[in-house]
Amino acid sequence: MAARRSSSRLAAAALCLAAAWCLASLAALAFVPSPAAPAGGSAVAPARAAQVAALTAALAAPEAAHAANQGYAVLQLGWAVFIIGLGPAVLFWIYFNKPELL
Repeated sequence: MAARRSSSRLAAAALCLAAAWCLASLAALAFVPSPAAPAGGSAVAPARAAQVAALTAALAAPEAAHAANQGYAVLQLGWAVFIIGLGPAVLFWIYFNKPELL
């Protein structure tokens, strides 16, 4: 019986290693390397990057500024729970107070 347990542990460990290897290979494909620096070393590239960043910030939605704020995420989750919770609450109210509507 001990050999059976060790072989199942070995199979589980091999399966975990294979899954980790697959996830690592997928993660390596998900990231794109940064572009190389210009050969001349000109100051045009940083200026262009600043222009692109300013344009992106100007065109982004106003809510994007709050997206990284932890309190904003908690606020959104709270409203989601409240709104999703209203559905069953309204149905129970109708069931017990106005059953003819159902």
